[in-house]
Amino acid sequence: MTTKYTKGPWRWEFNREHKTLHLVGGRPQYDLTIMNFDRWGMSGAIATLRDPTEDGMNVMHRLCDRLDWIAPFPGRAHHATWCADVTHPDMRLMAAAPDLLEALRLMVDLVELAVPFEGDTLRRARAAIAKATGEQP
Repeated sequence: MTTKYTKGPWRWEFNREHKTLHLVGGRPQYDLTIMNFDRWGMSGAIATLRDPTEDGMNVMHRLCDRLDWIAPFPGRAHHATWCADVTHPDMRLMAAAPDLLEALRLMVDLVELAVPFEGDTLRRARAAIAKATGEQP
């Protein structure tokens, strides 16, 4: 079974006038809202996430209203009311991003050491690393 996350490319969009922040992505390019934030009373904000089961649609739910997107950390179920894991596919992808970036860097280094290779896959890998780190490809 494959996890259904929102296809890329993704980008953050900040609206200074309305003081809003959205993560958008999908195809056609940036057509879907992946995540935004709603005020939560007088304190912070809650993430509002796109329902990945609604293919190609912007059906949004507040994280706190979707208990199926929240799970206790293994061995810490007694803390679940104040500290829990988020199982939404897009949020899992975001949480894995640092590990994915490091693995991709290691793979690129390995390929460059082993084989004098310059192909589309290697260029795409370098471009992804540059996008993640804010460097020029």
